[in-house]
Amino acid sequence: MLEIELPDPSYAEGVPMFGNVISATEFQGAMPYGLFKQRVPDPRKLEGAGVKYNTELSEIASLRARVNRLVTGAKKKNVAPYARYIVSMVKTGEGFTPQIVIWTHEKLDVVTDKKTGLGYIQLPHHIRFVALDGDTQATARAVAEQSHPNLFDKQVVKVTVIHGVQEDDAAQVFADCNAYGVKVSTSMAIGLDSRDDATQLAKYVEKNVAALAGKVNRQKRQLSGGDDALITISALRASVVCFVQGIGGIQNQTKAVEIQDEDLDLLHAAATEWYRAVSDVMSTALQPDQRAGNFAAAPSVWCAIGAIGHYILVKLVGADFKQPAAPDAITRAFKAEAEAKLGKVDWERSAAWLAHGAKQSVKSGAISLGGPKETGSLVYKALKDGDLNGPASSSVAA
Repeated sequence: MLEIELPDPSYAEGVPMFGNVISATEFQGAMPYGLFKQRVPDPRKLEGAGVKYNTELSEIASLRARVNRLVTGAKKKNVAPYARYIVSMVKTGEGFTPQIVIWTHEKLDVVTDKKTGLGYIQLPHHIRFVALDGDTQATARAVAEQSHPNLFDKQVVKVTVIHGVQEDDAAQVFADCNAYGVKVSTSMAIGLDSRDDATQLAKYVEKNVAALAGKVNRQKRQLSGGDDALITISALRASVVCFVQGIGGIQNQTKAVEIQDEDLDLLHAAATEWYRAVSDVMSTALQPDQRAGNFAAAPSVWCAIGAIGHYILVKLVGADFKQPAAPDAITRAFKAEAEAKLGKVDWERSAAWLAHGAKQSVKSGAISLGGPKETGSLVYKALKDGDLNGPASSSVAA
């Protein structure tokens, strides 16, 4: 039987947080959310001219201003989707949030069991911490709690406590957490960001459309001939954005997209039906052994496909998605339009595409299709008008 020997903490002096000692100035553990929000003030309350008159927060606000950045710009825009993600994570039990690194210049008492390395750090009642890394998450948790009181009562927050180091060292921790590492491409990052509504919808489509399940590549921006996947996550997400917003969504293919809660059920069901119909019609053209010779998996094409789905959906339920429509009517319309708009398309990399955004190399004669922002609108119009239809359908599975 494992025995851990620790003296009882002094609750008169503070609250213990159990975990592991990493070094003389670093302790990792999990803090109940109720305790976390007391000890790590909402970063928004630590900003602005008025905070200097708040005797409880003025000192910690002054420290934070010297070791972290304001909740503005891109950081501020990330708060709302992060809050929605946290709410969803708690409700569904699915998701992940990284640890939050919090700091105080005061040296705190740590007690450790010598045999196991487990122990606790004593958090004095007066202590308030600055979030050095995870400041956006701390803000998002405060926002999430405002809209969902009591939802987080039984939740814990992973934290690393940095203590007993001075301001310059704390600033260095912030720099180390944010300055190093190789930045992934914007398209890949947004394609993997589960806080983004469009990414969540794309993953829902992948999961519920049998032809796409397990066939969406999450590592690459472009597929090579040896890849078993049918499409990349960035291309599928860009397509989903255009399904939600129309062809204008091409401008948001690498930006966070917010979907209204009241529209989610409709868009989940409709997107599944549309991409199921699309994959049925394009099944042969999308196969890996066909990729080198056609444009069926090109991101521009998939943005156009998403926009065609949007065009059909708007005719059925209106631009605000509020007009009632029977699910079977939506399914029938999508199947018919997928066959009409995509079933006769000649996806081959031929000269026919040159009038719709493709370019031909002078040296090699190879024909390539530009990115969505460059050619997506042209491809959308061509598919919608039937300008790329061949003499026979080469895309429908035999």
